[in-house]
Amino acid sequence: MTVPLRDTLRELGERMPPARLPADLWRRGRRQRHRGRVIVAAVIAALLCATVAAVPGLHVEPHPAEGGPAIPRSVELPYFWQATVDMAPPGPATVLFGGDSAGLSSDPFEEEGGKLAVVGRNGAYRVLRYGEQEIRAGQDVRLSPDGNLVAQSELTGGPAGWLVVTDLRTGRSRGYGDKSPACCFAVAAWRPDSGAVLGVHYNPGDIMLTGTDVKAGTSAQYVLVDLAGGAMAPVDDAFMDDDSDDSAWLAAFAPDGRGFVATRPAAGGTELRGYDATGRRLWTRDLGNRRLAGAGAYTPDGSGVALLTIDGCTRQCDHDQLAARRWQVSYVDPATGAGREGPALPAVTGPAVRALGWTGDTLIVVQYESEDGVTPSQDETGWEPTRHVRVLALRPDGTISVALDPPADVSSIDIAQDLLRDGQFGGPVPAPSILPARWPVVAQGALFALCLLVPVLLATVAVVVVLRAVRRRRAAART
Repeated sequence: MTVPLRDTLRELGERMPPARLPADLWRRGRRQRHRGRVIVAAVIAALLCATVAAVPGLHVEPHPAEGGPAIPRSVELPYFWQATVDMAPPGPATVLFGGDSAGLSSDPFEEEGGKLAVVGRNGAYRVLRYGEQEIRAGQDVRLSPDGNLVAQSELTGGPAGWLVVTDLRTGRSRGYGDKSPACCFAVAAWRPDSGAVLGVHYNPGDIMLTGTDVKAGTSAQYVLVDLAGGAMAPVDDAFMDDDSDDSAWLAAFAPDGRGFVATRPAAGGTELRGYDATGRRLWTRDLGNRRLAGAGAYTPDGSGVALLTIDGCTRQCDHDQLAARRWQVSYVDPATGAGREGPALPAVTGPAVRALGWTGDTLIVVQYESEDGVTPSQDETGWEPTRHVRVLALRPDGTISVALDPPADVSSIDIAQDLLRDGQFGGPVPAPSILPARWPVVAQGALFALCLLVPVLLATVAVVVVLRAVRRRRAAART
């Protein structure tokens, strides 16, 4: 550099005003760097959450309790985004339940319909989705005795057929029968070996529908469906279904699977009929004001079938009359249909009672509680009029205890027979895991969040640009 050039640069430098640095320049730089790190961390966390939600295998589930699987003393309500059975199979179940909570109803991210929750023996919660909201565990959908399968007349995303069986171990479903509407079949009972389902097949040509409810006057027939080979054997002759609301008390199998009983409408009431393993009718008797106790009606040794006698209002009952009902257990001989002696059990008060099965000489039943606004024309075990259910243990010593008390929003329930038979009650209450989530819910939720986030980001950028422009003008004015 020459001397004249150096002198010229020095003169120019002396003429320039000194730079004005803010007093908190260092603090501002640290704050900006910290803000950048926070934004990067938030983006990474969001990407990780989306990845975990989308991949079912990347999550932590509770493990079975020590001492083997047990029926929990209660359950919790699933999240509305809970993964489905086909997305992440829970394995053999302890409990199947439904109700009116956010996690069991239709959500804003998918089409309308209802859900049932499956609680696996590892504590995992999964859901089964249906086109109808008014779906009930233990009636419309029944858990197999070994807890591995679920039988229903239709399943969202499932195969065609008027009977759909879902394997909880694999998440896969199989359809049986022709492609008649889902309204045309009702699951009545499982054979004890979980190898066959007894159901009522309605004639689709006779059905008068409001939504998908089967109305009185429909021709129906019992059908025994073999799951392995798919064979469907009609049972007895067809009948006119004059009271399709009695799905809680349709049929029951003997513990050894060598026979079963089933109810059917008759002139002025209901008949109970006994059959052998092939479906050949053995006897018929009128039930009068009694009902078959439920799918768990047979005593453990198969020597008796439990019936429920209603003491109180039987037809067109209001809320108070339903609540005052008393249900007393009596028995008939499965070989002849004649009355016989059996374990003397205490009466249960409530709108309805349904037998799940036996633990020794203790009968396990579901007790129903009705909503305040129930009308006389509604089914006492229906989804809408039922407020809550509890599982009770009726003992020969006259005592009644609560075996499982779910949250208030639970209005239907079913329990795996193998655990019930062994008396495996009182297990810990598993909590549903936040993940995995159903991918459509995650995707649409992310899209919704993005739609909200874009305007916020644009507004933030606009504010930042304006503030920077103002600061530049003020700095230029000071200079």
